[in-house]
Amino acid sequence: MATNKDLEIFDKALSTYGIDKQKWMLVEECGELLNALAKHIRGRGSFDELNTELADVSIMVEQIARFYGWEEFLEERARKIERLEKRLEGK
Repeated sequence: MATNKDLEIFDKALSTYGIDKQKWMLVEECGELLNALAKHIRGRGSFDELNTELADVSIMVEQIARFYGWEEFLEERARKIERLEKRLEGK
């Protein structure tokens, strides 16, 4: 999860590029992740490529969450993890 320095960098990126450009960047990064994942599933991609795209998407998601409500994002993330844990307990 993001450090205080990360949050400062996210804020600076948002103020530099604007939310609309950053939303489009998230779309682009998600596409790159999908491609890397598809390659990996077919046995043609590397773990390094997949990890790079996972990191890019994670950074962009956190930037967008920072703009729309960081605390709300963290609360929802915690709820989703708790829900996953409860589902796994039944398995």
